[in-house]
Order: sequence, then structure tokens, then C-alpha cells
Amino acid sequence: MTQSTNSSQDTPKQQTGLLGAVAIGLASMLGAGVFVVFRDVAIASGSLFIFSISLAALVAVLNSASIYQLAKNQSRAGGVYAYSRIYVSDSISFVAGLSFVIGKIGSIAAVALVFEEYVFPAAGKFAAVGAILFLATINILGINRTAAVAAALATVTTLFLLLTIFSSATEIPPVTSSLASLPAGNALQGAALMFFAFAGYARVATLGNEVRKPTRNIPLAIVISLGIVTMLYFSISIIFDRVLGALLIQTKAPFVALLEITAPWFPSSLVVAFAALAALGSMLALLAGVSRTAAEMAVDQELPNVFSIRNRWGAPWLAECVIATGSILLLQLQSLSWVIGFSSFSVLLYYAIGHISSMRQPASERKMPRSLNVIGVLLCLALLLSVPGPAIPASLGLIALAVAARRLSR
Repeated sequence: MTQSTNSSQDTPKQQTGLLGAVAIGLASMLGAGVFVVFRDVAIASGSLFIFSISLAALVAVLNSASIYQLAKNQSRAGGVYAYSRIYVSDSISFVAGLSFVIGKIGSIAAVALVFEEYVFPAAGKFAAVGAILFLATINILGINRTAAVAAALATVTTLFLLLTIFSSATEIPPVTSSLASLPAGNALQGAALMFFAFAGYARVATLGNEVRKPTRNIPLAIVISLGIVTMLYFSISIIFDRVLGALLIQTKAPFVALLEITAPWFPSSLVVAFAALAALGSMLALLAGVSRTAAEMAVDQELPNVFSIRNRWGAPWLAECVIATGSILLLQLQSLSWVIGFSSFSVLLYYAIGHISSMRQPASERKMPRSLNVIGVLLCLALLLSVPGPAIPASLGLIALAVAARRLSR
């Protein structure tokens, strides 16, 4: 079956346009650890820092090409979950949807921890919990409010990052101990951690026909948002290497340390404020994307049907509440890199299934060579097997239990 398949919500009560879709994509990526992930990547990769970032960018580009091709032909919400249901099988689709939900719950928790670390370190988990609950409430009020708030937050974050780049482009003496002076680390692990900061471009695809003209605007939004973010990330990584060098691995607030050198006139309190806004924008888009995927899985009876219930604004409010609760529970993990690894593993598995779905499209829908899909699958598998902490056994265990429960129930 290759025709477009829609959920029960064929005519959403609210829709956003291209700019709103781009804003959600930007907000998803720019707040997803950009204020902390560079340090973790440097610790993991050492002198291979730039190589790890380049590898993560390559994986992101290949993944986005698959999502672009799929979104050009299908308008159903749910992203790769919906695409793999059309082109592969219901069982593989279930694994894709479950991987996305598990991974993005981890992403929400990780970004909430970044928010807490930058803004309210003395408040414990209360600040992170409060942020998740506040943003879930905005999403419950409908996709137009989500897009409007995401646009505002993404604009502010982008302007701050551009200010950082331009202020650091002046004649700042380079450090004597660059990252290249460090021992070579684990480049694959560094790329897996860095991928966490890229994995937001396909969030728009989970919205489906909540975006006007979805087969046109969703692919465009993916290309625009990923292009902007890739340029920003490479510029920032080069600046960190040139100005901070090996000091990057010793600071928990890299942007504060950077601007103390390149723009000493810029108050550190404002850096904290921008980091907080970026984190809020990312969590907002994450919650919206995950709840929509869970709602589509409920429509197909892969999750309890109550998750598909939408309120008068067209938002899957119960799914939103359950996702927020799961994210709050995951905050109990103490290591931020473990939470990032937990997220990256599941999301990389999700994108690997996206490549397989793209490979199964008929020739009339394809523009991407299947050889690039094969490379994309292999790179996704290489990175997901390199994530730190207990993410691999924990994620595989959860997926195996869910698959077994699904088979027993049927």
C-alpha cells in the first residue's frame, strides 16, 4: 500500500504553515543540548572532536533525506512510525513508534536537566518538573500555540548563537592547548552524543496534516531547519576549539566560559537566560512530537485507544500528560550523558527504520539512491552501538518486553 494514510483526525482543528513547521524544527534542535552537548562530545572524542561532529552531521543529512522523500508522498502524522506502517510492516512500525516515544522521553528529560543545570541548580528537580508541566499545558492548548511559542524561542536562540559566533570571529588569540592536543578518543561515541543535538528535524513529520499542505511544507521545513542548524553547529564547534580548546572539557557552562573571553561585556546571567529559553523551546517541540506519535499508535490500536482522544483544540491531551509524566520519572537518572545516550540509541534505531521504509518506496516515489539508504542504516547502527552508559541493554530490554506483550495480547 503506497497511498497516503490518514488518522481519524482528517481535518485538524488547528493547522500551522511552513514558518511554524520550521520554527518547531529549529526549536527542537537548537535547545536539544546545544548548551551542554559540545562538552560531552569533547570528553568522549578528544582530538577527534571535529570528526565526531562531522560524522553526526553526515548521519543527520542522510536521515533527513530519507524523511524528506517519505514526507513528500505521505501526509499522515506519526513520522517514521506511519511511514514504516505503509511501506514495511505493522510489527516494524510498532518498533519504530516505540523507539521514538522512548527516545524522545529521554530527550525531554535530558533537556530538562540542562534547563535545571543552567538556571536553577539549587532547586533540585523542581525546576525541571515545573518546566515540563508548563510546556505540556501549552501543547494541550493546540498546535498553533505550540508553533507561536516555538517560533519566538527559536528566534531568540538563533540570534544569541549568531551573536556568539560573530563576537568570536574577531582577533581572539587562539589557545595553546587545542582539542587536537588531546589523546584520540572514541569518535563513534562522540558522534552518537552529538547526534542528540541534531535529532529534531524530523519532529515536524510527526505533525502530519496539522501542517498545511503537508507533502510540500514538511519536507521544506526539514531542509531549512537542518541547514540552518548544521551551519550554526559547525561554526560553534570551530570557535570552541579555537578559543577554549582543551578547557572545553572542564566547564559545565561552555557558552559562559566562551563569552567571558570573546565578549566580556556580555552578562553571564543573560547567557543563562538564553540557555533556559532554548531548553524550553526544545522541550515544547519534543512534547508535541511524541504525543502525536503516541496518538497515531493508539489510532492503530498499538497503544490503548484513550491516547488518541483529542480535545477541542485538536491536541492529544492524555498522550501529552502521560509523556510528560514519563519524562519526569526519567529525571531520576543522575548522569546527563547517560540520559543523552538513552535518547540517542532509540532515536538512531528509529531513523534506521526510516531508511528501510525509504528503500521500500516504489520507483515512482524515489529520488534518493538505495545505496545511500544502506549507508544511512549502517551508520545509524554503528552510532547506536556506541552510546555510553546502560542505554543499550535498557533500551533493548524495554523494546523486547513491549514486542512480547504485543504478541501475547494478539
